[in-house]
Amino acid sequence: MRSWKPLKELDFNPIKSKRKFLENYELSDRAAQMGDEMLLKNGFTPVPFGEDKRNERVWEVGKDKPDRKILKDGREIALVDWKGKSKDYWMINERAYNGYLGWSSKLKLPVYVAIWSFESSEGKFVKLPAGTVSRKTAWDRNAIVVFDLKSMKAWKDLPAELNIL
Repeated sequence: MRSWKPLKELDFNPIKSKRKFLENYELSDRAAQMGDEMLLKNGFTPVPFGEDKRNERVWEVGKDKPDRKILKDGREIALVDWKGKSKDYWMINERAYNGYLGWSSKLKLPVYVAIWSFESSEGKFVKLPAGTVSRKTAWDRNAIVVFDLKSMKAWKDLPAELNIL
């Protein structure tokens, strides 16, 4: 039986324009397509996990979900969230970071965040919880977690990391 989380109407005007908000999703969609293709070529099955609410003026009360459950030979082995960024900025929203940790604990699966930078055409990933992070406030007033580059690995190495699970 599925339990439904209530949706809450936004009771504030976001600082980020709808166009800018949707541009961010477009970059992440492109990164997800690249990442899913890479995993499929390496024998993994990415299965959608988080729901897309980009065109709704609501958010789900509760925790953010990573984009995908990753299966190998039909067995759930990990959670992955794909992020696309216009710049070399290796960060995610703090609410998402904390939500992903919650899902990892609940499902007993490791969670990875994979970020593709369209500025440098380079990607990196990190397993959560990340060793060293900085907490900051972004220009749009969102609390963010910035990853230490030393704790991140090359995007292309994610399949090898998943293969040991």
